[in-house]
Amino acid sequence: MIAPLFRNREGREFPALLYGLAIDMFALVQHWEPPAIPASERGRLFESVLYRYCRARRLTLTETAGSRTLRRVAAASGFRHESDGVIATPELTVHLELKHLSEELDKNELLVFNQKGLDFLAADNASFRSKPLYRVIVSGSPLQPEARRFAVQWGILAIEPDRLPLLSLHWLAGRQVPHLYNVDEQTQDLIWREIPHLVTPLQDRVSRLSGALVGGAEVVSSHRIERAMEHQRVAGDYYWMALEEEAPTWLEDRYDGLHRELGLDSGVDRVLFPKIFSPSAPRAATC
Repeated sequence: MIAPLFRNREGREFPALLYGLAIDMFALVQHWEPPAIPASERGRLFESVLYRYCRARRLTLTETAGSRTLRRVAAASGFRHESDGVIATPELTVHLELKHLSEELDKNELLVFNQKGLDFLAADNASFRSKPLYRVIVSGSPLQPEARRFAVQWGILAIEPDRLPLLSLHWLAGRQVPHLYNVDEQTQDLIWREIPHLVTPLQDRVSRLSGALVGGAEVVSSHRIERAMEHQRVAGDYYWMALEEEAPTWLEDRYDGLHRELGLDSGVDRVLFPKIFSPSAPRAATC
């Protein structure tokens, strides 16, 4: 992403790992074109791209597809929840869910993903609970509106095509962006202050829910959720146009860099699906 001057706004920033992950996954869902294969196999291929990304960035993956733990911790219920990917650092945990469907992602996918996190967080492991647990859902198709709202309600970062991720919007709101129009200073300040309350570790959401039950404190009001969705759609589009005014191919260039770095033309498809991609194989039907 273009690196305009930092505005030095008051308030906390997110870890650099999350900012980078958000914009890189956004470039992938916006521009990566998977082959015409069934949705389940397309999902496996999408997961393989994430794993290549983590290896290239030297991010520690404690779980990959098929794993039944989260940071080596089993769920409190005993259910063997599957994790698509878990990035672990000494300071935090990132639980990833990847989807590449032919239709919009609905709320049920978010409900299941959220419940997995709660079940793992309830496990008897104080060390695990002490590290902020961020959740990220990366979707190759747009989210349904109710799924998008649910993600904000529970602090989940949703990455989907055609909408700047909330973390990328937050990063931009803290900087001087040339050619930015129709996003006034008050809106930029509001975006900067609000998003750290909307994309949060699961522990924060559980704590706020507990406070709401015993003391009437707010969790996240529907007004704040709708305002965040409006900022993401409207202000996000204006930021996107400003970036394109400065560098028309900024997102394509980021994707092209990832494409080369991850070697997406070097045979990942053929390694995973040799029969599908052999010269004599019949063309798979589009799902």
